[in-house]
Amino acid sequence: MSVSETSSPSVEKRNPIRETLIYIAMSVVALTTVGPFLIMISVSLTENIRFITFPVELIPTPITLENFQLLFARTDALRWLFNSVYVAFVSTLGGVITSSMAGFAFARGDFWGKTVIFTLFLGILIMPDTALIVPQFVVLSQLGLVNSYTALIGPWFASIFGTFLLRQAYLSIPRDYDDAATIDGANLWQTWWRVLMPQVVPAMATLAVLRFMGNWNSFFYPMIVTSKSDMRTLTVGLGTVARSGGDAGLDMSGAVLGFLPTLLVFILMQRYIIRGISLSGVKG
Repeated sequence: MSVSETSSPSVEKRNPIRETLIYIAMSVVALTTVGPFLIMISVSLTENIRFITFPVELIPTPITLENFQLLFARTDALRWLFNSVYVAFVSTLGGVITSSMAGFAFARGDFWGKTVIFTLFLGILIMPDTALIVPQFVVLSQLGLVNSYTALIGPWFASIFGTFLLRQAYLSIPRDYDDAATIDGANLWQTWWRVLMPQVVPAMATLAVLRFMGNWNSFFYPMIVTSKSDMRTLTVGLGTVARSGGDAGLDMSGAVLGFLPTLLVFILMQRYIIRGISLSGVKG
């Protein structure tokens, strides 16, 4: 009996034409996705007198940082960049920690009304963020916190979605770990900090990436709670530059400045995203 006759009938032969068409389709999708970003970077590195030429050179000659120099000289871009980094970092760190603690409480805690409280907690997700901005602004204004880091960070120091995500991650961990920690003499705090939390690091990293990118790209809320130039975040500040009629090179240099940090964070943390989401959905 020949080898072909003994081979499993479920094994399909490779189809070169089909694979070629798939790769072509994937290349087109990748090009349409990455292309605008490449053009954005190219224009930001091109002399102002040459960026209007068409087609745009992907590798400009010569490469210049003139647009970035003008951006820093004409605007408070460095201050806006610092504000964005500070607000995004502190909001992300606080949101991940509080979500981890709340998720642990809902997953392992045994208190009256836990299910009802958690259901009402998730009900807030139904409300759009824009519907909450007005009452948030009224409260912050009455407390005298407008144009402050507290206003930019405070409302995002906790995350309902993060609590749900980490609750699911904690539920996927067998309770045998809790019992073993209790036998070894660990209290509730030590069980969370030393035993359970290290096992949900992928989910926490996923939440950190999503929170950082969301806080970094936020525009409407920081625009509402800040009116001073030195308290604006980068997205809001660059929006004012665009409205003032800045040239394309200046606008694109600002866009690159706002885009690169999120790209760097995503590249460094992308391997945790799928792993964290799959971990959080094992057990409901």
